[in-house]
This record gives sequence, structure tokens and C-alpha cells, in this order.
Amino acid sequence: MKVLLRFFTFLLLLACAAPAAEKGPVYVVPVRTEISPSQFLFLRRALKDAERAGASAIVLDMDTYGGRLDAASDSMDALLKVGVPTYTYINSKALSAGSFIALATGKIYMSPNGVIGAAAPVTSRGQDLDSTMRDKTVSAVSAMVRAAAEKEGHNPALADSFIRKEAELKFGDVVIDRPDSLLTLDAQEAARQFDGKPLLAEGIAETLEEMLTMAGLKAEVRRLEPTGFERI
Repeated sequence: MKVLLRFFTFLLLLACAAPAAEKGPVYVVPVRTEISPSQFLFLRRALKDAERAGASAIVLDMDTYGGRLDAASDSMDALLKVGVPTYTYINSKALSAGSFIALATGKIYMSPNGVIGAAAPVTSRGQDLDSTMRDKTVSAVSAMVRAAAEKEGHNPALADSFIRKEAELKFGDVVIDRPDSLLTLDAQEAARQFDGKPLLAEGIAETLEEMLTMAGLKAEVRRLEPTGFERI
């Protein structure tokens, strides 16, 4: 019996002394252009590369005014299906279609001057849609983004406030969004705590490196860039 006990103690000591398995790399993917089919192709490749490499996290380094709804929808679908934890660092804009993509990631961090929101659908020339088309488009887009936000643990009411001028958002007596304008949050507003949880942003970081530290992402960082074909 004593021999068996010593043997198991020896095995336990070996297990404790063995080095912990290294975590997979952190993939940093820039989203710094118009949201477009080419941007989606780059993002899809990056997500596949990260999964193949056994990445521990994927971080979108985002600074965009937005872009095409179809490309944003494809990007959201790809992010929601990827088997790697996802983050967005807003450095410094996630507007319009960019806000949709950010809401399809698990955790959001912002730079001190970061902003997110203002996501009402418009025509390809930036003009307002006619009333019938607007109602249809806003209803469909709002449902899609609410579902993505809820899946990733964000407040789905934020999606409505980003997209619908008539939406209202309140926490108790605190009015976040009045029903007369689209919601755009700055970093301080997005990180404000309600009932012990941030409204949207997990934290405010001066740099991407600081954001990685705040999020506890300590593995090797691999920064991807689009190929020449993906830039076209």
C-alpha cells in the first residue's frame, strides 16, 4: 500500500512539474477600410487560418466608417460560426456596418477616443431609403444584428438603438438613447457600468497591446494583412 501511495505521489509531482501546454497564437486582423466584399474575403481567410493554427483568440483591430450591408452580413455569419474566441478593439471608429461586425464578436474594447453606432441603412450613395424600403430593410437588419448581439452576450437593445431613430434605451431612470436620433456611444459611455456589467465595452485601452493585456491574451501575436488580390 505504501509503495502504491509513493508511486501515485511521484506521478502527481511529475504532473505538477511538467510545463503547461502553450496556448495558440492570438490572431490580430485589421478592419481598417470600407466594409466590402474584398474586406470580407480577407476576414474569412483570416478566420480559417486562425482555426487551422489552433489560435487562442481572434482580435479585430477596427477603424471603419462602415460600408456594404451584404459584406457586413457575410462577415457576421463567419464570425458567429468560428470556433475561436473573438474580440474587437475599436481604434477608433466602428460606425454603421462596422458596429454590426463588432456586435458579432464576444468581447469589445475601445480606445479612449473610440465611437460605435450610427448604423441606419442607406443607399449605396449614402442617401436615405424611401419609406417602404426603409421599413423593410431596417426591420430585417435590426433582427439580424439583435440576434448576433444576443448570441455574443451583448444587449440586443443596443442594436435597435444603433439602427432605429425611434428606438429608446433606458436603464432605470438613466436615458441612454432618446427616440429621436440614432445612438452613437463614445468609449466612456460604452464602458459605463449598469447592474455590475458594462453597457457594451469591457474596457478602455490606449493601445492594442494594452487591450491584449487587459483581456488576458498573453500568447504570441500574429498580425495578418490582406493580400494584393484581397485589397482590390
